[in-house]
Amino acid sequence: MKIFFHSSIFAKQKYEKNYKTIVDICKSLGHTVFADHMLKRTHHDTDKFSRKQHEADFQRLTKQIKESDAVIVEGTAPSIGTGHYMTIALHYLKPVLVLYQKNPHGVLVGDPNRLLVLKKYEIKNTEDIKHITNLFLKNADDKKLKHRFNLMLDNQMVTYLKNKSMELKISKADIIRKLITQEGGNH
Repeated sequence: MKIFFHSSIFAKQKYEKNYKTIVDICKSLGHTVFADHMLKRTHHDTDKFSRKQHEADFQRLTKQIKESDAVIVEGTAPSIGTGHYMTIALHYLKPVLVLYQKNPHGVLVGDPNRLLVLKKYEIKNTEDIKHITNLFLKNADDKKLKHRFNLMLDNQMVTYLKNKSMELKISKADIIRKLITQEGGNH
């Protein structure tokens, strides 16, 4: 699989070992990892970028997200940029794993997106990180939406789905997927 890795570049000084460990674990599991934008530069480098360089960098990273099968984020330190790339990944229906050492941001905890997974980890326990990552990637592959079919509904059913969608702030399709999952149709 291809994995896009992201984290806070400003927190790199403090968490660089964590970033490298997570990327190395992904590579040891046989995956390709897009991580140079995190591992080979600092915030001092990006502070020197011109507007054109920032635009090119954004386009390149967005392309890498599109090409990836999943996204893994080290989210211990909050970051606007990391959050933005996570949003892009979710927009393109990419499963996102957020690894954190402290408590994750409440926005993430409250997000019902089926593609967003939050997991606490300890950097000392590399076997646990490997297990979490491996399980996430296996499930990410299983959760890819690969099958499409038409579904005819009457007005009452459509009204129900529309109201439930607004109430839960998720798509009508996600409501149907949730119902199937609750009925045991997913594993």
